[in-house]
Amino acid sequence: MTQLDFGRTVYRVGKPERPVLMLDARSVVVCSVLWVATFALACFAMATGSAQITLGEVLQVIAGAGDDYTNMVVAEWRAPRILLAILLGACLAISGAIFQNLTGNPLGSPDVIGFQTGSFTGALIVMLVLRGGSVETMIAALIGGMATALVVFSLSITRGAVRGVRLIIVGIGVSAMLASFNVWLMLTATVEDALMAGLWGAGSLAGVTWWHVALAGAAAAVFLVAAGLLSRPMRLMRIGAPFATALGQRVRSVQVAAVIVGVALTAIATATIGPVSFIALAAPQIARRLVPSDGLALAPTAAVGAFLLLLADVVAQRIHPHSPLPVGIVTVCIGGLYFLWLLMREGKTR
Repeated sequence: MTQLDFGRTVYRVGKPERPVLMLDARSVVVCSVLWVATFALACFAMATGSAQITLGEVLQVIAGAGDDYTNMVVAEWRAPRILLAILLGACLAISGAIFQNLTGNPLGSPDVIGFQTGSFTGALIVMLVLRGGSVETMIAALIGGMATALVVFSLSITRGAVRGVRLIIVGIGVSAMLASFNVWLMLTATVEDALMAGLWGAGSLAGVTWWHVALAGAAAAVFLVAAGLLSRPMRLMRIGAPFATALGQRVRSVQVAAVIVGVALTAIATATIGPVSFIALAAPQIARRLVPSDGLALAPTAAVGAFLLLLADVVAQRIHPHSPLPVGIVTVCIGGLYFLWLLMREGKTR
């Protein structure tokens, strides 16, 4: 254990002169607290709801000793929903961190600059026009997000470089056009299909199964590992592209890889439960306030995202038990409160 010049305690794994892994002590503490809170929230979510089950019965199911009824409620109904909320919350948060790092702007998250709307467009085309299944929908969401990213970045380039503010403004414009196209798609569909697409478009974890968890988990694992590999080069790029290039960093390759990974993580979440706002926007900012960092800070960001989406889903299910809300509506409400707090805080500092 050594002290950095910044006064932060860092744990080193491996040889002192060439450590394999360096862990920030504050990050370890914050992540531990967040994951314990997420676990406690998950236990609460499994034990409460329309079917009341005691915490002891939940633990019996986890240990493989539950009866048929508790097994069905806990293992088949609630556990997949909880695990998917944790997984996709982490995916959205890391995607937001990547794009905020790339654009150098806290508003540069995929739900603001249109990538999530593009993924929704691709998924809608497969659902309503081509009548595809889950796998086809996920692939279409990925293609839709990538195509949107290509259009936004192409329109944002000025003098050979992409500037953060211009990219955000172009992204908002493209997002508005795609949102209009999505509405037109639903208006031309049958009533049943439009209702299904509208409910899905609000962002809902209802009806998810272990199949969705396995599919999203397999796809997310690849891109989460890729995000981890991008953490170090993206931290180096924070000092500026010319300096990073001078130090031997392949800036353009890192930027392209980061866009692919960020869009893919958003597309996986959008294709599985529909577009969910706020998590990608706020989770990296909250994580950065908890653990000040000059890079991606993937671990605390993922922990904050997982906790926020699970909390939003718990609130969505219990705010009106007889007609639960889609989780996307709750995240939008929480996002509004977050923006209000930011505005009040900004007003006090000026």
